[in-house]
Amino acid sequence: MNTSITAVAPSSRSRMAAQPHPAHMQGFSLVEVMVALTIGLILTLGMVGLMGGNAQNLRLTESLSESQENARMAFELIARDVRQARDTSCGPLDSSSVRKLDPADANPDWWEEWWPLRGFAGDEDSNAADFGTARGERVDGTEALQLQETEAIALISKFNSATSVLLTSNSPSFTANEAVIVCDLDNASLHTIAAVAGSTLTLAPAVSITDPDNPQFQVARYLATTWYIGSNGRADEGGRSLYRARLAPDGTIVREEILPGIVDMQVRYHNRSDAIDNFMDVDDARLNDPGNLTRTKNNWDQINAIELTLVSESTQKNVATSDAAANNDKGLVSQQDRRLRRTLTHIIALRNTH
Repeated sequence: MNTSITAVAPSSRSRMAAQPHPAHMQGFSLVEVMVALTIGLILTLGMVGLMGGNAQNLRLTESLSESQENARMAFELIARDVRQARDTSCGPLDSSSVRKLDPADANPDWWEEWWPLRGFAGDEDSNAADFGTARGERVDGTEALQLQETEAIALISKFNSATSVLLTSNSPSFTANEAVIVCDLDNASLHTIAAVAGSTLTLAPAVSITDPDNPQFQVARYLATTWYIGSNGRADEGGRSLYRARLAPDGTIVREEILPGIVDMQVRYHNRSDAIDNFMDVDDARLNDPGNLTRTKNNWDQINAIELTLVSESTQKNVATSDAAANNDKGLVSQQDRRLRRTLTHIIALRNTH
């Protein structure tokens, strides 16, 4: 008897039962997705806040370093001129012993008469820079400091005439139009060089020879500067800088920006006969005698040290957060645009005192 086995294909119902049902598949629920997104958002915001805080701290550090470095450099530059002030190259002389460029001029320019140390109040014109808001002009209400000195000396071999001197060597390389001082131990006078021929200088005005047997023996290059706070034309950086007006070798006045961010300057003065800690303001009656110019200049000759205060601000604004309500940072932060502010004071002694 023949027996045959026939394979029966599984029915479609059986195949469907063998496959996994979608309801049994694993995944994230809506709540889990929302929780994950929330955690991710918190972490992202934390990282953004951390990076923003680091960037702000970097700006704060940079601004603090900038304001301190600018103030330090300003002190060094001004101090160099202060220490050298009054040096005629023949030693310090009373202002009355140094003849101005034109003795007949009743209103000489600021550099045309010997006034080696002179301060100007915030409302007093220095003549070196006009008050104004244009670039390089002096900021109204800020003080100024005038200083005069000499450098690069040459010995006089002989006087060819009252307007012509022969130098032992023109090693300073004097040029025409330069201002010079001709001096001895007792007297000095301001002149400009009309012409140079080798080691021979032609001077104007003529030198008043004090003693034909023992005439003035030295010529020195004359330097005149006035330090002040000026407008720099960059409002986004605060708008103020430390400026210097100086007499250039060609006889012109150059006004140059020295350091940004120096926004104010105050100077107090010490009389050599006063107590060591007694400094006077620039408008003190002991420094100024409106009716007697000679006495006023002699009063300034008695100053042997200055107390220099500089206020520096960061050129970046909105560096510090506001604390104006508590008024705890008025001296440390500019209240208008939140710039870091530092006020530093140094005492500088003059080397050339009488």
